[in-house]
Amino acid sequence: MYRRPSSSSVSRLLLGAALLGGVLGGGCHREIHPDFSAPFVCRPTTAVTSSVFLIGDAGDPDLPELSAGEGRGDDRSGGPPELVDPVLRALASDVATQVHSLGEERTAVVFLGDNVYPDGLAPEGDDDRARGERVLEAQIAAAGAARGFFVLGNHDWDQADEGGYERAMAQWRYLSERAPNIEIHPPRACPGPSRVDFGEHLRFVFVDAWSRIYDVEYPGSPVTGCDPRPGGGRARAALEAELHDHDDRRVVLALHQPLMSSGPHAGYFSWTDHIFPLRVFNRHLWIPLPILGSIFPVARWSGVTDVDLMSTSYSVYIESVMDLFEPGVPSLVVAGHDHSLQVHVDAIGVFHAVSGAGSTRKVNNVSNLESDLMSLAAPGYMRLDEYGDGTLMLTVFALDEEDRSQRVYATCVP
Repeated sequence: MYRRPSSSSVSRLLLGAALLGGVLGGGCHREIHPDFSAPFVCRPTTAVTSSVFLIGDAGDPDLPELSAGEGRGDDRSGGPPELVDPVLRALASDVATQVHSLGEERTAVVFLGDNVYPDGLAPEGDDDRARGERVLEAQIAAAGAARGFFVLGNHDWDQADEGGYERAMAQWRYLSERAPNIEIHPPRACPGPSRVDFGEHLRFVFVDAWSRIYDVEYPGSPVTGCDPRPGGGRARAALEAELHDHDDRRVVLALHQPLMSSGPHAGYFSWTDHIFPLRVFNRHLWIPLPILGSIFPVARWSGVTDVDLMSTSYSVYIESVMDLFEPGVPSLVVAGHDHSLQVHVDAIGVFHAVSGAGSTRKVNNVSNLESDLMSLAAPGYMRLDEYGDGTLMLTVFALDEEDRSQRVYATCVP
């Protein structure tokens, strides 16, 4: 005879499931078991001439605790008093090593968007402004003396809420005035593209994908100040010109939203996403919601959210950009958005790097696709090295359980 479980029994079952989820999920997201083979092994005969670190979604770092009444002050030169965030601390060490070896002008860090979670940098006078500045300062401190390039992501635009343009502009003003070695591209929250030549052979072409996808024209937005102006196919035409008039430099297309991914933003979810869906909002919310929990992943897979590759606007954007590609042009597409480390190659041989694991708080699962060269759910970042003969090597670094940076993958970019 069936007996309905008592409320205390149900509570124990739910608690047990949550604890099991915590054990399973909490212990695996930092483990590193790399098993990847590079399709193009680098054997350059010349020395490294420049290095560019690639890190995205670093806008939710662990920050040092401030004592009562303590703030950042007016001196911006030192950044936060201490880098306690594991990813940024490891990055800072690796960047400093390259600066010592190559020099400040030949070492750079590209921050690939979502630089301030959850809703961008608040305007001056807002209660949340100080926290947002400290989040940016932690990333600036990790870049150290190297050149730092920032791209805006959808969270920096506050997901296109009413005040999104104001917050995007607030971050542009803050970073553009911050220091000579810090830049934000494209400028003025415009869709771009904007160009930066770096080293002997590299050309970075930056695009604000959020502004570009949705032709953002917020009330009060000075779109007439953008070159090109949003809409009318002008941004796409400008991007085509940048990709194909590159003065024999190797073009790297840099943006926040990837064109290829094997993570949740591309509709790939793990069983934990179906059973514990609230972890998308807080990774510690191991509250089991079987069946009901599948509604959110299935809805996202069907393209209900604008931030996912399956949505109509995003997929149209992907097609419009990739239609401009030719073999070797661009050499590499770099993005964040999905919180993992991925390297893909598309049908015509263009490499795509997803380096969105800039925070230990936000690591997503990844799936294995035919396009994958490697994929790993672990915090970390990547580095693109340029050699004297023009060879490009892409290296992936992940943090182990002791927060040590490990090289887990490397390949030439043909």
